[in-house]
Amino acid sequence: MKRITIDKLKVYYKYHGDMDGFARSGHEAEKRTIDSDDWSFIDELIQNLELINSGPISEAFNLRILEELKDAADENAFDLLTKR
Repeated sequence: MKRITIDKLKVYYKYHGDMDGFARSGHEAEKRTIDSDDWSFIDELIQNLELINSGPISEAFNLRILEELKDAADENAFDLLTKR
């Protein structure tokens, strides 16, 4: 099973990446779906993807991030993250 799933991303995007808002008002079912480690990992992945999309970066960095994403995300989550 992959660490990052479409269900986790749906919760993450519902709260616009605001972990504090999620902690305060998230439903119990949502809190069972995603934990703080996965939330932070998604934050990091999104930040790295934004770096890839925003300017010149090394090919090695690009490949490392995409491989990390492929290893961590299921197919639907990968598609969603790479199409943003």
